[in-house]
Amino acid sequence: MKKIGICVIVNEGWFGGINYFLSLLSALNQYPHPEQEYYVLTNRSDIFNQGYRPHINIIQCDYLADNSERIRKLCRHFKTNIKLAYYARRHKLDLITHAIPGKRFLPPTVYWMPDFQHCHLPALFSEAELRGRDQSMEMVAERSGHLLLSSESAESDFRRFYPAYQSVQTHVLRFVPYIQEEDLAYQQQVLEQSQVEEDFFYLPNQFWVHKNHAVVVDALLQLPPEIKVMCTGSLNDYRNAAHIEQLLQRIKELGLEERFIVLGLVERDKMMSLMAQALAVINPSLFEGWSTTVEESKYTGKKIILSDLAVHREQAPADAVYFSPQDPSALAAAMLHIWQERNDERQRAVSRFTQARINLADNRALFAEKYQAIVSALLQQV
Repeated sequence: MKKIGICVIVNEGWFGGINYFLSLLSALNQYPHPEQEYYVLTNRSDIFNQGYRPHINIIQCDYLADNSERIRKLCRHFKTNIKLAYYARRHKLDLITHAIPGKRFLPPTVYWMPDFQHCHLPALFSEAELRGRDQSMEMVAERSGHLLLSSESAESDFRRFYPAYQSVQTHVLRFVPYIQEEDLAYQQQVLEQSQVEEDFFYLPNQFWVHKNHAVVVDALLQLPPEIKVMCTGSLNDYRNAAHIEQLLQRIKELGLEERFIVLGLVERDKMMSLMAQALAVINPSLFEGWSTTVEESKYTGKKIILSDLAVHREQAPADAVYFSPQDPSALAAAMLHIWQERNDERQRAVSRFTQARINLADNRALFAEKYQAIVSALLQQV
């Protein structure tokens, strides 16, 4: 039996990442591999309390979150993550995924790079952040030669932006969202209702600059007053603290407070409830990795209006409508068409949901199998 470490360092506001790992563990729990057992090395074991089967071990690793100057100096001196190395030796791991490889003390390690937003939108990053991400790619090339990615779009970006690292072997692992049976049951219940209380569009994105809420505000100005958008997500953009205040001020100046409704960060149950009730979901982002909200919408059968990004096309939700993220008129036209056809759209949602449930079960199995195949291939090379 091979022992596989999965490194999960949870940072504040990292909701998409948490969903990713909850989904991965759920899939591995449901579809075990006869020769692999998993050790989740995390600073937040309380998040992973789903009662996994014995082949999944959740390890609370307090040292992983230690970023003291002393620890950083030791990591630089040994050119390895000594915190991770400590837990790897303690649990006798054969391989680690989702972590920066080290030059010493660590078993073979494959890094996960969710996306290359810093290459597409460098103005949103500090010089230190840009330098750090480039250094991560350099360490991957020098120490591992393997890179885990979430989409073919990200794979294409890696080849485009890092041509010097053509020898790195990429492994695309498209994740399937963590959707629970109660989420699906509630969606079914909503679809069976003969009437809905209120039709609205739903925008479940963090309030970060690149999430492009402004284009939705501009689109609302071109739409009938009865059309409204409900928005959820963290109001904090660590890269631009003034962003949310500027957005809220503009909404107020335009008199859209009752039509562009900002709920802020809500519990996951509330988010899934809003998604189920919404006429359609909007994701107007200027950039995405492998969008969690698109996946959640897709596998609950929702109608989705998406910015025309390569990765959104790759995610390929059924009946999706695409628009240029710089074109509020195109977004307004898409929203108006769905609004005018909302009775028919409710009927189409039933068939989408039926197929989505089948796809969710099939693709969750593929998610586990693909990860296990990548791990097996890497183990054979060491």
